[in-house]
Amino acid sequence: MARALTYPNATHLLRRAAGRGRKNEAQQLAEMGLERAVDWLLRDPAQAPPYTTSATRNERAQQHREISQRWINHWLTTPTPAAERLVLFWHGHLTSEFRETMGAQGIDFWNQFATFRQLGYGPYGELLKAIAQNPVMLLYLNNAQSRKEHPNQNWARELLELYTVGPGHYTEQDILEAARAFTGWTVRLAGGQRPREASANVAFEYVFNRNWHDPGEKTFLGRRIKTGDEVLEILIAHPKTYEFVGRKLLRFYLSPEPPEPLVQEGARVFRSGGTREFLRWLFTRDEFYQPQYRNALIKSPLEYLVGLWYAAGVDQVNFEERPGRGLYQALAAMGQIPFDPPTVAGWDGGLSWLAESPFLSRLNLLAGFAGRERRLDLEVFMDNASGALSLVRPEAQLL
Repeated sequence: MARALTYPNATHLLRRAAGRGRKNEAQQLAEMGLERAVDWLLRDPAQAPPYTTSATRNERAQQHREISQRWINHWLTTPTPAAERLVLFWHGHLTSEFRETMGAQGIDFWNQFATFRQLGYGPYGELLKAIAQNPVMLLYLNNAQSRKEHPNQNWARELLELYTVGPGHYTEQDILEAARAFTGWTVRLAGGQRPREASANVAFEYVFNRNWHDPGEKTFLGRRIKTGDEVLEILIAHPKTYEFVGRKLLRFYLSPEPPEPLVQEGARVFRSGGTREFLRWLFTRDEFYQPQYRNALIKSPLEYLVGLWYAAGVDQVNFEERPGRGLYQALAAMGQIPFDPPTVAGWDGGLSWLAESPFLSRLNLLAGFAGRERRLDLEVFMDNASGALSLVRPEAQLL
C-alpha cells in the first residue's frame, strides 16, 4: 500500500530535493503519495542546452558569465530540478575552480557538468572513473603535466583525501604510488588543434601518453598494481569510500551532523545501489520528515537565488545586461560563484553563508521584487510564508 505524503512534507521534500518549487507542484506530489513522488523527482535528468561562445580562448571572464547564466537558467526551467541540485553537490565534491584551471574553456566546464548530470544518479564508481579522465580535473589538479620523471601528487592526494576514503585510511606513500600510476593521463585539444589557433568552442579531451607513464610495479593500499585504473578499482571497492561520500550526501540533503546509524546504513545503500537509490532510500525514510531535520540546512547562495527567482516566476537571468550583471556580482558577494569554488574542498557552507556581508547581499536582492509581491509563491521556498515581508524572517534562509 502506497504511503501518504502530507502537503507540509511535500513542500519539505520538494525544497530539499530540487531547490525550487511552487504550491501547485507540492500539491501534485502530495496527491501522488510518497514513493511515486520520490520516483517522479528522481527521474532521469533533462539535458541542458548546448553551449557555444563568440568569445576567444583568452576571454574567459565572458565565458564564465555565459556558462553561469546558462546553468542557472537551466535550473530555473528544467523539468528535472532535483538533478541540478545533485549537480551542485557533485560540483562541490569533485571540485574544479574555473579561475585556477588555466587553459580550460567554458565548454570544458560545461562538459564536466554534463558528466555530473549524466552519471550523477548512477554508481559512484562510474562517475569517479569519468572524472578521473575529465580534462578539467586533469588540468585543475595538474595531472595533465604529470610524467614518470616527476609525478605530480595533486590528483592522487585529493582522490584519496576528498573524493574517496578520506583522511586516516592511506599513507603518504600510497599517494606517491598512486601519482606514479596516473602518470601519462593527460589531455589534448579535439582534433589535435593548437590552443593558439583553436576556437574557444574546441574542447579538450583525455589522452593517455604512454611515453610519460611509469610502467613499473607500485604498492597501493597493500596491493601490487601498475596502472591508474587499478587504483580506481581498489578505491571503488573500498567500503570507506561509501561511508565518506555518503556522509557528505547526508550533510547536503539531511543535516550538518547526520546520526551515525543513518551514515552506516546509507553507506551500504550507496555502495550497492548508487546515488539514485541512496536518495530514494533517504527521501522515503520517516526520519527525513522529522521536525529536527526540517529547516536544518542553510540555503547556499545559488539555492537561495534559484528558489526565490522560481517562486517569483522568473525563468531567465541575463548576466550581460545591467540588472543581470549586478546579480552576477551579487553571487560573488554572497560567497558562491558557479563553476568556481574557493578551494579544492569546495564551499564551507553552513553558517558561513550568513556572515554579515554575504547576508546583507542576500537581503539587498529583495529590493528587486518591488512590484512583484503578488506573483511571489513562497509556499515551497520557506515554511510559514505569509507574503513578501516573510522573506526577512530566518526561515527564508533555510532549506
